[in-house]
Amino acid sequence: MKKLSIVAAVSVAVGLSGVATAQANSYQMLVPFPTNHALNDIAHLFVEMVDEKFDGRYQIRLVGEDAIPGFEQFDPVSSGVFPMALSTGPYHTGVTGVGLAADAIDADPQARRESGIWEAYQDYYLTHNVRMISFPSANPGYHFMLTDPIGDDGGFEGRIIRGTLTYHGPIRAFGGSPAVMPVSEIYTAAERGVIEGAGHNIFGNYQIGLHEVLPYLVRPGFGVTSLMVVFNEDYWAEIPEEDQATFLEIGRELEDVSLAHYDGLIAEETELMEGVGAELTYLGEEQQQMLDQAFADGLWEEAIRISGEPAESMRELAREAGLTP
Repeated sequence: MKKLSIVAAVSVAVGLSGVATAQANSYQMLVPFPTNHALNDIAHLFVEMVDEKFDGRYQIRLVGEDAIPGFEQFDPVSSGVFPMALSTGPYHTGVTGVGLAADAIDADPQARRESGIWEAYQDYYLTHNVRMISFPSANPGYHFMLTDPIGDDGGFEGRIIRGTLTYHGPIRAFGGSPAVMPVSEIYTAAERGVIEGAGHNIFGNYQIGLHEVLPYLVRPGFGVTSLMVVFNEDYWAEIPEEDQATFLEIGRELEDVSLAHYDGLIAEETELMEGVGAELTYLGEEQQQMLDQAFADGLWEEAIRISGEPAESMRELAREAGLTP
């Protein structure tokens, strides 16, 4: 897929600003995933809920990675070039590592709020001029897919496995070597033998055909896929307080809706892939026992390396609440 440069994407946003001026309640929302990726469901669910709650007074148009690559979308929202985004921590580690660690925190929306985690994340992102209004997630969030089943070693010994920073902890702990690349490149890389496996969401694989080149689905799944619906703070400040409250209400509902939605999708998709020849392959007993800890340790260590004290404080808060290993 041909990518527009950031300059071109900014021009698109500026060119459309006249629409936003003419219709004060019309917003563009960046989405970092390919159009057929299951994580886009969150954006579509959010748009539908906004349309229903506001009876059409707020219009949100999704803008995908063809405008700005997924790994480069945070700055345009922070700076106000785009008013809002569906974001995910692993895609903006060039700015902060705190979001990366969210995938190691229990997905229970109520627990996240009662423990202070939700508010701590919102406060932190405000330091980047970005306001989080929802913290939707899927649990489990991730799994690995391989060209060949798990071997006698019970892990990934000697294999090159695609993975963003999210996956580096278990990939290395299980003897593999991580290779970073966007979702859109996984199929071709596996087809050419560049990689021998991939860490990816535990859903959204059937739609993009990953089972065709990576037919072995590793179990168990692990971690949490945490996303964020975020507004540029300057745009947010222009929304009337009553409407802000409604957006936050939608955001809270979305957190419950997302968990239920992906629970069903995981079961449905696994059945579909097995129906066309994919097979389950299981980590060795030792690897299964260390999976959650290796995943969480890898995320927190990377988050602390990138962001220092804010990430350390977040880990302490999550541990005190019993929400992370």
